[in-house]
Amino acid sequence: MGRTRWITVAVLMCLSNGAGAQAPMPALDEALDAPTRAHVVNEYARRLTAQHVDPGRAKAVADNLRQRLNNGEYNDQTTARLLAARVSRDVAAMHADRQTYLEYVPYDLGDERQRPPPPVQSADNFGLRKFETLGDNIGYLHISRFAPVDRVSANAAARFMSQAGDCAALIIDLRDAGGDSEAMAALLSSYLLVDRRSYIFKDKQIHLHDQVDREGKVMAEYWTTADAPGRHFGGYKPLYLLVNERTSSAAEAFAYDLQQYYQRAVIVGVPTMGDARVAAKQRVSRQLQTVIAATQAVNLSTRGNWEGTGVQPNRVVAAADALNAAIAMAQASLKPKR
Repeated sequence: MGRTRWITVAVLMCLSNGAGAQAPMPALDEALDAPTRAHVVNEYARRLTAQHVDPGRAKAVADNLRQRLNNGEYNDQTTARLLAARVSRDVAAMHADRQTYLEYVPYDLGDERQRPPPPVQSADNFGLRKFETLGDNIGYLHISRFAPVDRVSANAAARFMSQAGDCAALIIDLRDAGGDSEAMAALLSSYLLVDRRSYIFKDKQIHLHDQVDREGKVMAEYWTTADAPGRHFGGYKPLYLLVNERTSSAAEAFAYDLQQYYQRAVIVGVPTMGDARVAAKQRVSRQLQTVIAATQAVNLSTRGNWEGTGVQPNRVVAAADALNAAIAMAQASLKPKR
């Protein structure tokens, strides 16, 4: 791979009350000579061609990267940070895919001791932030992220969703929400859906969407949970989801699936980010890893997804006005029909 040296980027902090304060570990920025740069770019291009969920567009991007390398366009990118920024920019210019880029990390990927500790998932109650009743027995749930599902987070989800079980209508605020756990999105959907394909024989689980690779192979399936504990809001009462341009990933899956399953939810706000793919990450040097969209969502109702376009609201209003608009819609839906 060629000679590799390390540049230590000094990170000096002024220490107030200096006795007990400690300076953070200095960030590292791997120096890349010409053979190493060539290896990184060529290997990234090879993996794009072999792994990306859209092989045609991936090949075009890979060929473009190789051409840029041969033209000397990466000669000035002499560190991992610089090369990652430039290659990622070039990839995005040809194919705006939020799950495909070259990633720099400020530590040695080969040294487990340097990896930062994972975040404490329960610190914000797994992104299940708030419940309140807004009047007229309209429930309001605020979700800031979709955390991984385990026993503790599943129990938290049951407690959180149970609060809305007796509400006449429900608003779920997904503005700015993200997270990678489509499993949590499916679990929460269990409290909002019932099988509507038959009036007599009802399945306890509903197949929402899959993550599918470039060859059409299903890599992950997402279903509602049979007999999820706690009170359920159910599958028929008025349901509104608030979204904005920063609603992304698993939050988009949650919104799209609920919107498409017999129009269960009314989406209010502006189109979401448009991120329906899942990336695979592989180390390519000490501080660089390739990030490539290897699968994409396929909804069981539409056989499509929200990639690039975002989830399209049923009611388009400015994100700041979405809550008031949803409250008005909920109130109107609850008025006695004459």
